[in-house]
Amino acid sequence: LLDVDLVKEDGVQIIRRFSGGGTVVVDHSSLWTTFIGRDKDTPDVTPYPREIMKWTADEIFSPTFQQMKESMLTQGYKKKTLMMEQKSCGFASEQGGSMMQHSMDAETIRDIPEFALVETDYVLGDKKIGGNAQAITKDGWLHHTSFLWDYVDEHMRYLSLPEKRPEYRGDRSHDDFLVKLGDYFGRIEGGKRTFFKEVRKATAEKFDLDEYTLKDALDLIDSELGGIQEYYDGKCRSKVVEL
Repeated sequence: LLDVDLVKEDGVQIIRRFSGGGTVVVDHSSLWTTFIGRDKDTPDVTPYPREIMKWTADEIFSPTFQQMKESMLTQGYKKKTLMMEQKSCGFASEQGGSMMQHSMDAETIRDIPEFALVETDYVLGDKKIGGNAQAITKDGWLHHTSFLWDYVDEHMRYLSLPEKRPEYRGDRSHDDFLVKLGDYFGRIEGGKRTFFKEVRKATAEKFDLDEYTLKDALDLIDSELGGIQEYYDGKCRSKVVEL
């Protein structure tokens, strides 16, 4: 799944995640989400990969992207600039002013393809917007996604065309198969932070949420697992791969 020679030439770090799945390119513009569910707490979710994906698509991400489109429509009407006609002395004329639209027009926003789950991919229209992977145990499951808000086009050269691929993809290259969320939602107020805000809102419709900081998580790792390095060297099943 990798152009090994190119990866080695450019010194790209490779990590094998414990949940498996296909190979994805991630960087500072990737948006990462993870859902960890206990079977007893999520009785409506059948603990199999496709069913977990369908639940997250229907209950979390579909409402997220729908709300983002609606927010952009509202934002589009609000973000207008008042252009005043002026007399030579600099005061506005009695005729008032005209409104000039600077954001995406409503028709363009409505034409943003709908979010959907196709086979095992999250897509907008017929283009993939992120990679997924799952880990399932006897008592629960984990599902994580790396959404492509943006990426460096040439970095996709590190990926080779897999022999086994979704039917809807066909023989399309990565350039033709993937799309950046920022291409559609890059002008939304708040940028990619708005994506996480809407994910939280959709999740809060299903669960009671408590928010924790990264420091809280690291403190827990220190107290329960002996620290991040000890955990990585020991029980952690995601590992750096040496080529």
